Amino acid sequence: MIDITKFNLKKLMIIPIGILVLSLVIVSYSVMNNTVPMSIDFKGGTLITVYDVPKDVDLKKALEDNYGLEVHITTLRDFTGSVIGESIEIAKFLTGDEKKDITDFLISKGIAEDKISVQSLSPSVSGLFIKTSIYAVIGAFIFMAIAVFLRFKTFVPSGAVILSAFSDIVTTVAVMIILSINLSLGSFVALLLLIGYSVDTDILLTTRLLVKKEKKLEERIKSAMKTGLTMTGTTLSAMIVLYLVSTAPLLKEIAFVIIIGLIVDLINTWIQNVGILQWYIEKGGRRK
Repeated sequence: MIDITKFNLKKLMIIPIGILVLSLVIVSYSVMNNTVPMSIDFKGGTLITVYDVPKDVDLKKALEDNYGLEVHITTLRDFTGSVIGESIEIAKFLTGDEKKDITDFLISKGIAEDKISVQSLSPSVSGLFIKTSIYAVIGAFIFMAIAVFLRFKTFVPSGAVILSAFSDIVTTVAVMIILSINLSLGSFVALLLLIGYSVDTDILLTTRLLVKKEKKLEERIKSAMKTGLTMTGTTLSAMIVLYLVSTAPLLKEIAFVIIIGLIVDLINTWIQNVGILQWYIEKGGRRK
């Protein structure tokens, strides 16, 4: 394990701060230009999932040629890498008759009816999802801030915990935008989980440094880091296995976003937060 106490963490804090600023620029630019990648959960449209597609059938070309639809297809694979189906995303919201027509068309291409799933979401409903999601994130941060402040009753350590969680979410969303990972219900759930995980590791760190003072500061940092990295390592391992073996796109989305967030949290917790708390303690914080 790397001994971070040997580094000047106050200077290294330029790394997470720079990443946060860059992430804010990326997210703000994408939001203003309406280029944030979203699934039909948040932008509306139709999702068609099919399994056991005949090898000689090109669904993308068939749908575009016969219906004039702009489609995006994602190949579904099992944990061995074998193709098991395709996920077809259509920007247009299809009516009941249109969905039946496309289902019949897919059946005519040799796909069994029970291997076809069609889901549509209107723009009005997806707009409601966006508003609800924003309220959920704001509410999560408000209650998190209250809980953290009641725990430590000082602004600097509490602010460091909240800043770390905020940095985790913003940076993870920025990486999702760069990698063109859709914001969906699955990835949104993963982001909410990351808020809780980030607060968990930061409270562990803050408690070890400010409450338990039996050892020197450097020893407390090492102890907290050992426990924290063990927690993150086990979670990362579980998420990597889930991503590799799962055949459900929803679970893959959740696992991949959590993997990104956990890696980001390592930087924000063990460089940014440790640096802030070290500075706070050296300045006489919680001296009594």
